[in-house]
Amino acid sequence: MSKKTIRATLEQGLLHGVAMSAELCEEVLIDVVDELKASLREDGDDALIAFVAEDHEMAMLLLDKSGALYRNEAACEQLKLMWRTYYAANLERLLPIFVDDLSQGMLAVGGVQWIPAPAAP
Repeated sequence: MSKKTIRATLEQGLLHGVAMSAELCEEVLIDVVDELKASLREDGDDALIAFVAEDHEMAMLLLDKSGALYRNEAACEQLKLMWRTYYAANLERLLPIFVDDLSQGMLAVGGVQWIPAPAAP
């Protein structure tokens, strides 16, 4: 798929609520869960998100440091809860990176770290 098609596929699933592929999630992402868990521990992130896109379909996993694993729409909803009002802005910033990874035949994986809000004066 072209970068434009990959981006459109990701946007459809992440921003417009188009159903994600359970089959793609099981066949690709679940196979690498142990590696993702190891990466999460090594990097010290609060959560890890992973995406795959093939043939105009996408799948997503979100793994948090407690070990909870969210798939597809549940992962998207959890990410929305985590990022709240910054969800769309964070995706806008990260989608080009994810698209580049996916266009090279890799999984798109990103760590999420909590940054404390500045104290009110």
